[in-house]
Amino acid sequence: MEIPTKALNPFMPGSGKLPRDFVGRDADLESMEQLLVRTELGFVDRGAIYSGLRGMGKTVLLLQFAKQARAHGMMVVQCEANGEAQKEYDAIFHELMMATQRMRDHALREALKNAFSYVKDLSFDFGIVKATVETEPQDSRVQTDAYRLELLVEELSRQLKERNSGLFMFIDELQEMSDEVLGTLIGIQHRMGQQDLPFFMVGAGLPNLPGVLTRLRSYAERLFTYHQLGPLSKEASALGLSSPAQEAGRSFDDAALAELVERSMGYPYFIQAYGSATWDATDSSPMTIDAVERGVPEAWRTLDQGLYISRWQRASELGRDYMAAMAAAGTEAVDTADVARCLGRAGSSLTNVRNQLIELGLIYAPRRGQVAFTVPGMDAYIKRALPVRIEPYATGGR
Repeated sequence: MEIPTKALNPFMPGSGKLPRDFVGRDADLESMEQLLVRTELGFVDRGAIYSGLRGMGKTVLLLQFAKQARAHGMMVVQCEANGEAQKEYDAIFHELMMATQRMRDHALREALKNAFSYVKDLSFDFGIVKATVETEPQDSRVQTDAYRLELLVEELSRQLKERNSGLFMFIDELQEMSDEVLGTLIGIQHRMGQQDLPFFMVGAGLPNLPGVLTRLRSYAERLFTYHQLGPLSKEASALGLSSPAQEAGRSFDDAALAELVERSMGYPYFIQAYGSATWDATDSSPMTIDAVERGVPEAWRTLDQGLYISRWQRASELGRDYMAAMAAAGTEAVDTADVARCLGRAGSSLTNVRNQLIELGLIYAPRRGQVAFTVPGMDAYIKRALPVRIEPYATGGR
């Protein structure tokens, strides 16, 4: 049976999808490999924080880190922040239990299960309120979970260290995590380090993430190594396009490859979107610049659906006006005073809408008095979308 060309498309634009060829992050992968090897040798280092704009491949990088950690026999927990403390605690405890079940070493698995039994039987006194982990009142449950989580992580880490392993907690969208849970985890990272126990929080989030951490705990800057993820180099971008195409039996000519590298701007999500659209636009090999041009409208649709439309809809009418003023400035970072001037309003009257856009994860403050989009290319989308009025829908999220 002859397989249709489109069925062989190796490019996969989507949130958190591992590309066929993971390129351009060799230094980050090597850094994680070093941390894993040192953990096996009994050294306890710092956790790690990765920040960058959306579309930079942060989620994919965390997935790759998790694969590395499992290959070294580490206990791996993966979760995503959502801003609700109780749901976040529940998710972490659930993932800790699942991670225990996944451990291949039977003796270690049983020892880790005993840690859960140990914590489950404990009760805690908070002033006039006494709570057990089985039947505590709702108003004390979150506080109970903080204590329970610290004790559980400590016991798990002790068991793992005895077997030259460690507990790695990979958390995506970390800037969205509730202050309660994030503060607890930072504190746990601190105390486990003081006790020389192998617990490592590895988080990824938007560019404002380092500031979020140090706002909650001033000592957070000393607990983690900080890494800023920027666009891929032109060489890495070209490899991310050409390598999967060649593996699937096709190639790009030089002009097409150069155009795709230029259009993708080094953003991993863009590479997948433009590569996929070009592949589907022709059956020929090598793929030419004509195929790139024919695929551009489909690439735009993929980017709009995957990155822009839902975020544009989340903003209020005034929020959209604020972002439109940012887009009109034509610069990566925009002075808030210029936004106010463009809208013909006093800067103080726009403080709330700016804060709302930051809370929604649509913009961030790279420095005092400036704002920038969290999604690359958002300004270009807004300029395309402005003629079409889209009503906002009631939803939270990022």
